[in-house]
Amino acid sequence: MKSSTALAVFIVLVSALAQGETFIGPTTATNRLLVPSNSAIIITATFGDFTNSTQVALGEDGFPFSQNYFAPLENGSSYALAGPAELIFSNVVLISYYQVTNSAIRTQFIANDPIVIPIASNKTMRLFAVPAPVNAAFSRPGSGFVSFTLELNRPAEFTGPGSLALSSGMFFPYSKFISYFIAEGGFTVPSQRAIAGPTGSYAITVEKSFDLNTWSPALLANTSDANKAFYRLRIQH
Repeated sequence: MKSSTALAVFIVLVSALAQGETFIGPTTATNRLLVPSNSAIIITATFGDFTNSTQVALGEDGFPFSQNYFAPLENGSSYALAGPAELIFSNVVLISYYQVTNSAIRTQFIANDPIVIPIASNKTMRLFAVPAPVNAAFSRPGSGFVSFTLELNRPAEFTGPGSLALSSGMFFPYSKFISYFIAEGGFTVPSQRAIAGPTGSYAITVEKSFDLNTWSPALLANTSDANKAFYRLRIQH
């Protein structure tokens, strides 16, 4: 089988899956939107006043940085935040999100000083929508940087080899952040919110059904391994 041919392996799965969750702020000592280690949340809806009222803390003992340009979601896009992390709100807000574990999503803190993220050859970096504009520039080996802006509520992707330079244009205690994953594989969360893997990869799909007639994807993994491989399904409560 050619590597450009997608092979879908459908496995019947009838089990309880992670459901969407809702957080209603403001943040208090007993009401916190925390993201555990080895997990990420995908935010699908935001309601409320976030202007000058939102902070993000990254890491186990991360210092909260102000997100004074944090914008509500628009146009069906989604934000993501990888743990360990916390979103902190001083106003009344409502956040709808899904939590995924063992996630390949990464969150990068962006300060005023530029940081550079290398992208390996034939790898694709896919960025979730950003909650505030981020200064960016991209360069391939042997060429200069091309400058542009990552606009809020617009996802983006970049394919290596190359380097993505990012800066917030803001000084302490303000900052911005981005969340991304390298498209070596992919996944879906419930309601078919899919993030596909790269062209030419093989798709391994887990589907769910409540009546054994109608099926919807619960998990999608992509691999570029040899087309002969063994897979097993483990269900643990």
